[in-house]
Amino acid sequence: MTDNAGDKAVQKSASMLEKLNLNERSWKFYAAASIPPALVAGLALWYYSSRSSEPTKKDDKKKRPRKGKKAKKSKSADDSTEEKSAAASTASLDANLEAPESMTDAQIDALNQEAQAELAQSLKSRGNKFFQAKRYEKAIELYTQALRFAKDPVFYSNRAACYAASSDHEKVIQDCTSALELESRYVKALIRRAQAFESTEKFRDSLYDFTTACILEDFGNNLAATSAERVLKKLAEAEAHERVEKRSPRLPSKSFISGYLNSFRNSGEEAVATDGDDLSEADALFNEALSFTALQEYSQAIDSVEKAVAAVEKTDGSGVQRVADIYSLRGMFNFLKSNLDQALEDLNKALDVEPSHVRSYLRKANLFTEKKDLEEVSSLLDQAHKADAENAETFFQQGQVHFLKQEFEAASNDYKRAAELDPDFVYPRIQLGVVQFKVGKIEEAMATFDEAMKKFPTRSDLYNYYGEVLAEQGGYDSAIGAFEKAIELDSSNPLPYVNQAISLFQTSGQPDRALTLIREALKVDPECELAVAALSQIYLQMGMFEESLAMLRRAVDLAKSEEEMISAITFRETTAAQFRFMKEHPELLSKMMGGGM
Repeated sequence: MTDNAGDKAVQKSASMLEKLNLNERSWKFYAAASIPPALVAGLALWYYSSRSSEPTKKDDKKKRPRKGKKAKKSKSADDSTEEKSAAASTASLDANLEAPESMTDAQIDALNQEAQAELAQSLKSRGNKFFQAKRYEKAIELYTQALRFAKDPVFYSNRAACYAASSDHEKVIQDCTSALELESRYVKALIRRAQAFESTEKFRDSLYDFTTACILEDFGNNLAATSAERVLKKLAEAEAHERVEKRSPRLPSKSFISGYLNSFRNSGEEAVATDGDDLSEADALFNEALSFTALQEYSQAIDSVEKAVAAVEKTDGSGVQRVADIYSLRGMFNFLKSNLDQALEDLNKALDVEPSHVRSYLRKANLFTEKKDLEEVSSLLDQAHKADAENAETFFQQGQVHFLKQEFEAASNDYKRAAELDPDFVYPRIQLGVVQFKVGKIEEAMATFDEAMKKFPTRSDLYNYYGEVLAEQGGYDSAIGAFEKAIELDSSNPLPYVNQAISLFQTSGQPDRALTLIREALKVDPECELAVAALSQIYLQMGMFEESLAMLRRAVDLAKSEEEMISAITFRETTAAQFRFMKEHPELLSKMMGGGM
């Protein structure tokens, strides 16, 4: 369920999306996802069965009559005329076989079509020999001459190969485009142009050509498939890096933040006035920030904690109770905004002020989990244990690291210990049930969730996650009931709406009901990443490509990290390439469907 030791708990819902094919896959999967399997399988079959580019048959040369002998009389005047015409053309052909490139346009026009085709083929054959000898300029010259006799896509493609060998990528693109205008399903020209587009960093065009080649050959062209995956990676990584570099730090969705906060018992302890003294300005602002956080008014909370930090620095912390908590809370919000450098600075300040501040160690461990530095995460958890050996949050976070590393027995032990240390902390119980399901201990998992639901009967998130594990086990009816209960308990939580929608769509094919539920989720939280991702996939499976692409573009905008953005861009680009193929090759799809494929 969770895939991050920082327990961004909302990410548990990603497991439901596996049923909608949103987990990380290879390019080949993404490319095939946009077209119904029967159509994908049929594209190559139709291509091979319908191509009409058979080799041109060479003319049978007629021997010229010898001198002194009379030619046989024709049976009719028309036959006699045709024989005279053929003889004239053959004579012209014989005269120019050695140097057809020296012929004028008028002379070429005077030839019949068969003679032109034969001369074109002879020029192409000579060009091929020069190409094999790596004499590309001479080969280009001969292919160019061949094109004077016949506009054949092979001639353009062969000349493009010469330009490719000379790294003249723009001319490769021009010639392959000309070839494809004559034969739109010419795979060799598609691949050649795709390679040129890649070399000129026109990655989107390159991806489209490689994708088209793969579809036409039923994903059996290994060169096209591996090249498409390579280009897609370049495209997604380049765009994601540029976007992350340019965008300002911002908070993720409310549902994501709430999920993260739920991995802690609370966000901090309020400062309390003692001996009749008023709270310091910094402490009062800190308490205000905690109140806003509890109300999910996160922007106001950030404003208050920023003011609290300013008040601390104005007095050098003199008379302030919660200096470490103030820096730690700001560090947490900077972490959530993916402003990792500033977050690390804040958390280090908190630990400088109070070296035993456990929550700062745990938040810092979350940060290094984001950086995928699990060695540092383990070190920070060890320091948290030294600061407080009986802290439930530390055991829970340690369990999340074990879960991430698929060390399920160790994770289970940590969750149990966290629940023992704090019986009112619900998330260790949730994750314990999840890991028990994960390792096949179904009865134990059910008992864990039953006990938790008796102890926490009003926790919407508990019922939501229970529904998820039921759905993963195939118990969709029970799962839908759990999601409905979660919505009943808290209609402001978007996740059970989305999970119920996915379950309904998968089991009963009720797209209208599923769409209604996801739209309800987006009313509750317009930036809910899971709702946007699920909506894009339901649209896609319904064949609503434009609507799906709009949601995928939104998913890219909402991505929290560069890694998540790469994944979102990957799906957006493969979907866009498939949609473009369907628009540019409607005859191929409609004919296949008409043929029952």
